[in-house]
Amino acid sequence: MESEKAAQCLEDPLVREGWATLVGVLGEGDALRFARETGLLWLRPDVIAAGAARDVVERAVGDGFIPVGASAVCLDRGGVRALWWWQLKRATVERLLLLEAMAAMGPGLLILYRHPDGDPARRLTRLKGRNDPVGRAADSLRSVAGSPNRLLTMVHTSDDPLDVVRELAVFLPWRERAELLASAWASGPAAGTPVLEALLAAVREAYPGCGPESAAAVGWVPVQRGEAFAALVRDVADARVAQRWAAVSAWSRRAPLLNDGSVR
Repeated sequence: MESEKAAQCLEDPLVREGWATLVGVLGEGDALRFARETGLLWLRPDVIAAGAARDVVERAVGDGFIPVGASAVCLDRGGVRALWWWQLKRATVERLLLLEAMAAMGPGLLILYRHPDGDPARRLTRLKGRNDPVGRAADSLRSVAGSPNRLLTMVHTSDDPLDVVRELAVFLPWRERAELLASAWASGPAAGTPVLEALLAAVREAYPGCGPESAAAVGWVPVQRGEAFAALVRDVADARVAQRWAAVSAWSRRAPLLNDGSVR
């Protein structure tokens, strides 16, 4: 672990919780090895709704990543804030609401990876690509997923081993976390995309009627921000997942996302 970052995170209860699970399942030595040898990727609800999840998985495999475990994961309101606590310091209320609405659409797929060349967390984050489409590599995970802007970024990765420890505690409660860790640790060289097949199909079924075409609607654009916010709250509350996905996608293209007033 990086000593400086580790020192800054000692008081984070999620770091302590994730580390306690790792040590409890694997013992301290193997817990450290697991953190260093594991990358974490979350296929978010927006990439599932857009129908691009399998493309992302195939791109990661093509770069040498070996999936060793997976779990369908839903983030609630608190989970959104816990996962992106640093990034949300500059976020507008519109961006926060849109992230909540995106997460509430349904499950995403949490995948744990190894890589034969090591350092999978950082390697996976480099492959992920920037959140801004401008200047993003065409073969990055986010470009492959069709991410159109800073809001609909489609995939999330843990930046380094410490974030792997912390974010396992964000995504999963104690029992499910311990089970996934044990299963992933026991996975041998034969692990691979078969680990994901059934789960990919299951999460996709939670998004009936969704796809890239349902994300294209733009609709009416209010002039006043207060009026717009009320319309945003209404639109993303639609109980039908396809309509909610269309609303989240449309609003992500026109709502201010940063406190300096930027849309992108």
